[in-house]
Amino acid sequence: MIILAALIGVCCGLGLIWVMYREGMFAERSGAAILLAAIASFYPVFAAAEGDVGEIAVHILIFAGFVALSFRAYRRGLLLLAGGLIAHGLFDVMIGLIGAPGPDWWPAFCAGVDIAAGVLLLQLIQTGKVRDEI
Repeated sequence: MIILAALIGVCCGLGLIWVMYREGMFAERSGAAILLAAIASFYPVFAAAEGDVGEIAVHILIFAGFVALSFRAYRRGLLLLAGGLIAHGLFDVMIGLIGAPGPDWWPAFCAGVDIAAGVLLLQLIQTGKVRDEI
């Protein structure tokens, strides 16, 4: 189940970045910044559903860190946004190993989305198909 969730996540992440690229959404960075912030919002919601106040607080702080990164990256460039996506994917892998709020398959799915999206965005930047700066 976990491997399937990760593979579905990879497909979703690649598809999402490909559509954003084809529709010209990287011409300005706000869509990518919002994507990173939105991705980080799921764990606080899952923690709230479980009702553990300590876990809610921890995940809100982590969410705030990724939101701050997304705003900083919006100003600095898509390379930082791609790095933020990959960083969140690595966070998903770690939290999946130690126990995360929400469905058991979620960390694998989210890691697949995040890492695939970040790597494809990096490739689009490196090949010049997407400009890093406005």
